[in-house]
Amino acid sequence: YWIILADGQSTAAEKFGVTVDVQAAASESDQVGQLNAAETMLRAGYDALLVSPQTDTNLCPAVEKAEEAGVLVLNVNDAVLPGARQWVGPNQIQNGISAAEYMIENLPEGAKVAVIEGQAGVYAAGQRTKGFTDTALAGGLDVVASVPGDWDIQKALDAAATIIQQYPDIAGFYANNDTMALGIAEAVNAADLTGEVMVIGTDGIEAAYEAIRSGDLTATVDSYPYITGQVAVDVALRILGGQDVPRAVYTPQALITTDNVDEPPPSL
Repeated sequence: YWIILADGQSTAAEKFGVTVDVQAAASESDQVGQLNAAETMLRAGYDALLVSPQTDTNLCPAVEKAEEAGVLVLNVNDAVLPGARQWVGPNQIQNGISAAEYMIENLPEGAKVAVIEGQAGVYAAGQRTKGFTDTALAGGLDVVASVPGDWDIQKALDAAATIIQQYPDIAGFYANNDTMALGIAEAVNAADLTGEVMVIGTDGIEAAYEAIRSGDLTATVDSYPYITGQVAVDVALRILGGQDVPRAVYTPQALITTDNVDEPPPSL
């Protein structure tokens, strides 16, 4: 997901004749490493920092220094800084809503479903879970479990296997990202329930598309990271150029199933 988003940023940078350098932590749980990278980039004298925090607070020290130095900070997707002045990304709560609505339409009332959450303290994970859970419950589904998977495929697999043991009649899983959805699919396959238990992920990575084509995944809510990356650079340049830009700029998303998995993605 993040590689695709960075590719979108690089494409926009080339289009507008600017430089975009990308740094990342060693993993999605390396909060200190991400903060160190942000502070190192801040000392390099960039005109803007496009940040995707791992939690709502782990990059706050670097962001405060940037704002004191007059450097634009643009919050791009993922967690949301408490004082974020500008934000670009998909509507995170809608990701969960879209997945729940699909299950409501295709499962009987009272069907048991579960959520495999992302990392605790990450805005995107909380919003996706809330959107799914609130919508599923309102639509008559029974959310029997909601457990953390920390964006990790093995943790999601183990969590799903446990839930399947506890609820043999489980009808669907929603994962806060596609990596975890692929782990859930492995657990469902191991239980010989492929095609009987829905598995819906979030992000729209290529491996999820392939899994939908093969029947291992039911759907993904594609957040089109390539477009998000392009829009983030565009918005940053508009702000640097003195244009008025809405505080939150929402980027496209869509539920992808076997019905539309081979359709071309939207483009700018």
